[in-house]
Amino acid sequence: MPDSEDPKQVSKNDLRNSQFGGGFISADTVNAGRIGGDIYNIHLGQQTTASGNPAQSVKILHISLTEQGKDYVSLRYFWDNYSNYKEHKLPLGEIKGLSDKADTDYYTRLPVDYSITGQALYHWLDKSDRLLTNALNQPRQQGLVIAIATDKGVAHLPWELLHDGKSFLVEKTPPIIPVRWMSSGQPIVTADDPQNRPLNALFMATSPLGVEPELDYEAQEGKILSATKRTPVNLRVEESGCLTELSYVVREYETGYFDVFHLTGHATYQNGKPYFLSEDEYGNRVDSSTDAIAKALRFPLPKLIFLSGCRTGYSGDDVVPSMAEELVSMGATAVLGWGERVRDTDATFAPSQLYWELSQGGTLAQAIASTYQKLIEQKVPDWHKLRLYVANTLSGALVTSLRTARRKQLPKLSNEVEFRDNEKRLRVATRENFVGRRRQLQNCLRALKTDFDKVGVLIHGMGGWGKSSIASRLWDRLPEHEKILWWRQFDESYLIKKLLLKLIKPELQEIRSFLATSDESLDVKLTYLFSQLAEREEKPFLLILDDFEWNLEPREGQYILKAEVAPILSALVQAIQETGTNNRIIITCRYDFNSDLLEFFYKQGLKPLRDAELTKKLSRLKHFSSNKISGKWLKRALNLADGNPRLLEFLDELLGYANAKTKLTELEQSPELWKDKIIWEDLYQLIDKSLQTILSYCLVYEIPVPMVALEAVCNKLPNYQEELQKGIKLGLIEVSHEPDESKRVYRVSRILPHIILNIRLPKAPQVYSLSQKAHDKLHQLWGNNNNQSEQKWREIFRLKFANKENPERFRQGFSQMLAVQHNKEADKIFKSELRKVVNDLVENRLHTQLESYLKQKQWKEADEETAWIFYQVMVKENYRGWDDTLENLPCETLKEINRLWLQNSNGNFGISIQMEIYRSQGGTSEYDDDIWKNFSLRVGWIEGYKKVINNKGKYQYASMPALIYTRRFDKGWFRNMGWGRIKHLFSRAETCEF
Repeated sequence: MPDSEDPKQVSKNDLRNSQFGGGFISADTVNAGRIGGDIYNIHLGQQTTASGNPAQSVKILHISLTEQGKDYVSLRYFWDNYSNYKEHKLPLGEIKGLSDKADTDYYTRLPVDYSITGQALYHWLDKSDRLLTNALNQPRQQGLVIAIATDKGVAHLPWELLHDGKSFLVEKTPPIIPVRWMSSGQPIVTADDPQNRPLNALFMATSPLGVEPELDYEAQEGKILSATKRTPVNLRVEESGCLTELSYVVREYETGYFDVFHLTGHATYQNGKPYFLSEDEYGNRVDSSTDAIAKALRFPLPKLIFLSGCRTGYSGDDVVPSMAEELVSMGATAVLGWGERVRDTDATFAPSQLYWELSQGGTLAQAIASTYQKLIEQKVPDWHKLRLYVANTLSGALVTSLRTARRKQLPKLSNEVEFRDNEKRLRVATRENFVGRRRQLQNCLRALKTDFDKVGVLIHGMGGWGKSSIASRLWDRLPEHEKILWWRQFDESYLIKKLLLKLIKPELQEIRSFLATSDESLDVKLTYLFSQLAEREEKPFLLILDDFEWNLEPREGQYILKAEVAPILSALVQAIQETGTNNRIIITCRYDFNSDLLEFFYKQGLKPLRDAELTKKLSRLKHFSSNKISGKWLKRALNLADGNPRLLEFLDELLGYANAKTKLTELEQSPELWKDKIIWEDLYQLIDKSLQTILSYCLVYEIPVPMVALEAVCNKLPNYQEELQKGIKLGLIEVSHEPDESKRVYRVSRILPHIILNIRLPKAPQVYSLSQKAHDKLHQLWGNNNNQSEQKWREIFRLKFANKENPERFRQGFSQMLAVQHNKEADKIFKSELRKVVNDLVENRLHTQLESYLKQKQWKEADEETAWIFYQVMVKENYRGWDDTLENLPCETLKEINRLWLQNSNGNFGISIQMEIYRSQGGTSEYDDDIWKNFSLRVGWIEGYKKVINNKGKYQYASMPALIYTRRFDKGWFRNMGWGRIKHLFSRAETCEF
């Protein structure tokens, strides 16, 4: 069931007299003289920028702490003049009490209602003289920033929750934003000097191997690209997750080029210091200090740094500063961090709104306010954990708005390529245009540099998947090697010639002569060469054998080495092994060919671009990213390419033609016009009928799945395991990047049905049984609370609903969702997939099964069936969500449900009974914490299903139905109970004249 909507709880108690209170001491004389009246009468003067010029910017209320002897501090309030202030003297112990209360009420698994905590903090700042309230009442056309000093442990408090009894301050219009001010005793000045160009942002995501949970490190980047599509951001991505590689990227640009740096991943504390978990070149965990991050970015640091990792903005005390505070102390202007642990999905949502606002020319304060408000609107529970730290400067707009005169355009999209061979035949993506493939690169680097049982790597997969570009990136990452590139046909004489061209030093003349004139076999020559170079401490060779499929031939359903090529490759492998030198070989090939020599190679399979990798690729293609092509035609082009980078580039060029639609239709109908770009003619003879059937069955899955899932739908076919392996070796089945074979997932390429007519998903009714088999296996593998992937849940429910021979498929899917009802992803996707098949839902007799359950006294089943009826109404009537459904539920449906419950429980259970109990406790349409708790106890919901009836069959405690109000039903759940749903449903019941 969907999460229950949390009510806006307002405490009925006057919190100003609680432990958040404090005595007021007026500053009779301060420097310039006596200050009278409330704070809003303080002379403000004119706000200025850092350059001294008048600025139309937000007003800033500073709240600082000044020591008053050993045990007291002065809490001072002022605007832009440090000498004009109001103050309160209070004991240090009071701040310690606030901090302790935050630990018990906020930094806990079941926190006190956030509005109550926010009001308590508000009243503590407001004091009896209403200092904060009067400040907020001043005109603030551009908004207001409350800058709260971070010393004396005050940074530990959740200021983002400040609440005036009506709403959180961040929800106000114009916005009121609390920021954490690392005070130097001087007021903050605003720096309003926007650049007349698009926003320049540098992004790096980290997700070290072996660190759980594994982050979807591509998702945030994809969200940012999507959110800023209409006001584009110049987003430069560092793909490796490694600070060393990040430093190389930064140094490719002029100093101060980037406005924003965004680092996302896991963060931690080790030995009392904060660290960000970055990666080394192999993907292993590196605990990177704040200093290491700053050095990689180079000074001066970007104007905004977003450390999107858990607790990067958390300050437990003054002894151990947060990573955000450390960066500000090192010279950063503004740093965003998360004040507590944050869910991956929430951390992904925030930056898209932030950068959308900044890219529009919004100020930093406006962008932060907009982000908070969007998170609250979307009911993101962790919104308040986002914290902004500043020092003496608050940036205004970083760039101008989109339509500003003479505004620079984004750097021109470039599909620039580079050539690794002198003949300029081997075309690869440049470092800047290369996207994704992080794990594949790391796997290959690990094998090439640390696995001495291997002599090289084989990168294999369908044509156009980017094998050569990956090899080119490995070229860049192995500077300690002398490179020799071989393209296509391989022969001994040309190999010797290429080696000789690299031995140009005079001291290597003896080696040159031996290679050129000796009659020894090739393995002897190579062994001599490698050993001599090692003795002279010369660079080892990296031999790149690209498009190696030219050296293969088909035999017995697979590819093998040509007769003349086998001894050459054997000699290379043998020489490297015998000398124990660091010479290495990279082979790129469309096929995983059959050879005993591959025992000494790490095999890296590939797949096309998906999800965020695909989004990045499209952002670099002129016509796919232009917004000038209709969505219908873009979708058709994307379906045809199926993530193949080469086809995407080919189709992007086609989309620029005046007759693009005609051309695209022609390509769809005539695959012979393009299929040679990815598949060779001689491959077709190896794709026999048996393999075609296997591949057709596996098309039932739309996403990559484990091998056991592919086997589950093919296990009635002869030799299905051998045929699946054959499909992988021939590059027809995509392979994920995991080195551990047991963790790999696979998918049949969707290009195949375009070019081989016999590879098709079976027709009905055969496809129904395939869908059921596929669903059953995926549900067994993924249908649990550990699965937090929307993509996986979507596939589970899609396959469940696809079996049209099963009339109970929707109700069964609902039960599967309820079985993991703490899983928000399952809940969300079930509803989404159900909407797609709404026309297949039963149109009448919604209550038949409910009546049957109730007559048999199966209360739990009846409770679920009631919720299922509500769900069906929601989908059929296209209501937006649960509240909308409850407010508009047809009266006849609601009355019939209530009648059935009353009739079959002797009047003990039913919505009308619950409403009567609620009203008897004094319940109204306004939330009251005490009334709500008394009502929850009265109906017994805190006990759960186990207390519905006792051993003697008598009714006891729990009132039914219950699941219509909340997605949770276990002990203690009443603290998260859906009071909002109770309010809406009881209101509807009254309208229906219960």
